[in-house]
Amino acid sequence: MIKNKIFSKIVEVNEGTFFAEAKYCDWVTIPDNHGKNRGNIIRYTSKIEKNWLNLSKHKQLDDYIKSVDIALIEGDYYKINGLMRKNLWEKGVLKPPEVLIVRVFSLDKLSYAETIDILYPVSIKNRSQNDVLECYTRLGLSFNSDRLKHGYIIETLNIALRGEPRALQDKRTIRAEINIEQAIETFKDELILIDSINPDHKMFSTGVLAASLVMLSIDRKNIDFFIKFNTFQGETKEDRNDPVEALTRIIEVLKNKPATSEGKIQVEICAKTIKAIQLWSHGPEHEKYWIKRLSSVVFLPEIRKMKSIKNIHGNREL
Repeated sequence: MIKNKIFSKIVEVNEGTFFAEAKYCDWVTIPDNHGKNRGNIIRYTSKIEKNWLNLSKHKQLDDYIKSVDIALIEGDYYKINGLMRKNLWEKGVLKPPEVLIVRVFSLDKLSYAETIDILYPVSIKNRSQNDVLECYTRLGLSFNSDRLKHGYIIETLNIALRGEPRALQDKRTIRAEINIEQAIETFKDELILIDSINPDHKMFSTGVLAASLVMLSIDRKNIDFFIKFNTFQGETKEDRNDPVEALTRIIEVLKNKPATSEGKIQVEICAKTIKAIQLWSHGPEHEKYWIKRLSSVVFLPEIRKMKSIKNIHGNREL
């Protein structure tokens, strides 16, 4: 790109930095090269639409709204900021200006990449997911199921090891976050077993998956319950349901239940899943097997039993 074709009224500030004006239609064509951060920028934009709308009501902020920064890297221009406004301008939420005030910085590729990471960090959720995927690789794990291969198991691990997702844990007594790699290694065999039945991601929510890690650690034969659950093989007898059917039905109810915390719903689902497995263990001939309503259970004793079996009691990183 040639400066003169993009910019006008160039004002040098110091070596490598200058102010200019650029037509909006020209600025839009400049690449952004935000890579892994792009998705977070677009998602975040929808959350701050009202903020930009409020700013646009103040005429004295016009120059601020139409001011953007770009980088000059080895003769090419790249957007630094303005992507959120670009999305709003293109959607018609904000009226795009005809001319932008542009501040240009001469940067190398590393400095540009570091700047973008600071301005638009990868979300905590995606960062955690990346950590999990890296642990999979280090531990030699390769999953085939959509439920496990993408790495969305951080909250599952927290519930299975501590009874609650991280956000609900009492930070006064449990200060450290779980060691992700240790946690995955602890449940390595159970994760492989679950993956082997190709768990449906809609059925194996965070709470169900957490319960499966705990209960398969206690007894691998419990996989038979999850096979039937995963393939909708629950049964109804007169006006009562077996534990598989009871769990399937109650999860549908809980999914639509209004709550202040998704984490609390998943803890409840975990509790009901463990209760269903306990009833399942009695067998269809037992009076407790066929039920009208699936209750919850306090499952910390099961977590303690699991930790005893795996010899991880007292490990503060788990």
